[in-house]
Amino acid sequence: MPTYNVAPYVREAIESVLRQTYSDFELLVIDDCSTDETIAVVRSIDNARIRIVQNEKNVGLAENLNRGLSHINTEYVARMDGDDIAEPFWLEREVAVLDSHPEIGICSAGFERFGTVKSLVRFPERHEDCLANMLFECSVIVPTFRMSLYRDLGLRYSTEAFPAEDYRFWAECLRVTKIYNTQETLFHYRMHPSQICTSRREEQQRKVAQVRRYMLEWLSEDFTEEEKEYYTGAFMAAEMASRQDLEERKTFCRKMIEKNRSVGHFDEEALRRRLDKHLTLTLYSTILERFFADGYSLPRYLRYLASGYALRTGRQYETKFLLKSLLHRKD
Repeated sequence: MPTYNVAPYVREAIESVLRQTYSDFELLVIDDCSTDETIAVVRSIDNARIRIVQNEKNVGLAENLNRGLSHINTEYVARMDGDDIAEPFWLEREVAVLDSHPEIGICSAGFERFGTVKSLVRFPERHEDCLANMLFECSVIVPTFRMSLYRDLGLRYSTEAFPAEDYRFWAECLRVTKIYNTQETLFHYRMHPSQICTSRREEQQRKVAQVRRYMLEWLSEDFTEEEKEYYTGAFMAAEMASRQDLEERKTFCRKMIEKNRSVGHFDEEALRRRLDKHLTLTLYSTILERFFADGYSLPRYLRYLASGYALRTGRQYETKFLLKSLLHRKD
C-alpha cells in the first residue's frame, strides 16, 4: 500500500485489508514522505501484520511502488492505494485464481467508484478480450499478481509513465503473461479532488496516449508515424467530426486487423469485437451530442433520420432514439 497524504482515508483502507477472509498476508505500507498525519494514523493501528517503510525523501508514486516491491519475498503481491476500500473476499478470490491457473500471472476484479463519481466498472473477463481492451484503456485494477513478474522478468513501474504508470506496467506485463478479471465487485475506488487522476488529468491523458501508442506498436511495427498520431488522436476522440470521419475510422480498424495477422499478438475475434465497440460507442456519443444534447423530441429525431447517421447506428439504437423521442425524454 503506497501512501502519500491520505490521513483522512488510510484507516478505513487498512481496516478493510485486515478484515480479509484470506489471512496469510503481510500489509506493507510504503510512505512517500507524507506531510500530513498519514503515518501517525497507520502507527495507531495495532496489528502485527502491518509493516511500515518510510522513504527518506519523496520519490513519487511509480518509484515508491518499485521500492515496495523490493521489500517483498512472497509468491504473490496484491496492491491497493491508501484511500480505497477492499471487500472482505478480495484476496481470497484473486489468490484462488492464481493458485488454480498457473498460466495466469495477474488477477484483477470489478470495482465501484464512490465519492465525487459513482459507477460500477467491469473489465473484460477473458485474457484475449482484456488484451484487446488494453489498446484503449488500462484493464487492471487492485490486482493480485505473481512476484516472478518483478523478480524473474525484471518488470518495473516506469517513473516516466507517471501518472499513467499502472497502465504502462500492465501493458508490459501482458506481453509475457495472462490476466483474468473476475466479474465480482471486490473493490471500492474512492474519487476525490486531490487524487492524481483528478488533479493531474491533462498530464495523465498525455501519458495514456503514450501507452496506447506502445500497445499499437506491439500490434505491429509497420505503422507510420502519421498513423500512430492518428490512432492516439483523432481515432480516440470521443466524437466524430463528420460521416467521412466514421469511414476513416473503419478503414483504420481494417488496417489494424490486417496488420495483426502477420504477428498475431492479439486474438483476431477479440480485436474485432473491441474495435466494433469503439466505433459504436463513438458514433452513439456523436449522435447524442449533435441531435439530442438538449433532450429528445420528434423534430430532433427526424433531423437525426435525415442526417444519414441512422443508416450507420443500426436498428437497436434507432429504436431507442425513437422511443425516447416519442416520450420526450430529457436523458
